[in-house]
Amino acid sequence: MSTQLPAGALSGQGATGPVTTDAQKPATAISENVKPDGAAIRKEWDSERQIVSSLWKLQELETKIHQLRSLLPDRLLAPITPIVNPRKAGSRKSIPKSPQQLYESLAQCARDGVAEVEEFKAMWQSPELKAVWGWVDEKLKESNGQYPQPTGMWERDYDVILRNLENEERQKEEQRQKDIEEQERLQALSAEGSWRGVVESFEKRQLPGLRLLMSKNEAMITVYLGRAGMAFDVQEVASPEDSGTFEWHVDAQPQLWKAPSRLETAICANLNRRPRKWDLAYLLDMIYSYSDVRRTPCKKCNRMTDNSAQLPVVRRPITVESDGKKSISWEAYHSGCA
Repeated sequence: MSTQLPAGALSGQGATGPVTTDAQKPATAISENVKPDGAAIRKEWDSERQIVSSLWKLQELETKIHQLRSLLPDRLLAPITPIVNPRKAGSRKSIPKSPQQLYESLAQCARDGVAEVEEFKAMWQSPELKAVWGWVDEKLKESNGQYPQPTGMWERDYDVILRNLENEERQKEEQRQKDIEEQERLQALSAEGSWRGVVESFEKRQLPGLRLLMSKNEAMITVYLGRAGMAFDVQEVASPEDSGTFEWHVDAQPQLWKAPSRLETAICANLNRRPRKWDLAYLLDMIYSYSDVRRTPCKKCNRMTDNSAQLPVVRRPITVESDGKKSISWEAYHSGCA
């Protein structure tokens, strides 16, 4: 896909002509303070996504320019329009009832106008657009000051093109992650000792309050969390998403004298929504993260219970590196804070 430069994109002008307000300085005046490294700029702008993203920013900038052109006198003096032109449809109903009301309306319009101008100036001088101006300067140097002549209008909606590019990148990244997980899954299946070896390796960590019991006849493990006073059954089941593959499913261990508690049910639901459902080591580590569920506050709100009196049962993995080795740590969140 090619990206055609629209009207004024290289000159720092809108599609309808040059910008003349004080807040809207020429692009070259802004870029004088940037002094970018040419080689670095060329490397960064080899990306089509970067170019499309910048063109979209320029489109947004031009939209704001058109909005500012209607600020004075139309919007800024809108409260006095019914007084100046009382014959205008609906004007009689909007005439201020008192000088105080007229003053408040004009003051509010002035505040809104100033805020709009400041927002525009901040966007014009933002690091993102300064990078655009730097790239424009670099292209002008390469072309000896020549740039494509404007056609007077934008020929593409770059926000739509950008969304399409982002969707493509997201799909590629999702596929890449699936390929990585599939390779890891195949390696785990071919490892010596299969799932029993994973459990035995986990037991060797001698984690406080943890006890594991393996079934002799089927792929099933019972996980006891002594500190939390809970137990879970982990069983290998056929994956509903892909025939021929298996995943690990978690249930609260049934008790003769009581049904699973609300907390246990919520924990099981979150465990079964995890990624890497084939990865038993990942699952066991996640289950153990609930050992301190009654003493671990929510990472976001720093409270133990939310408005529904529920503990933080959502777990998010983060990668921790220590002494050159990477491991997974778990952060706790309420369902409403996740």
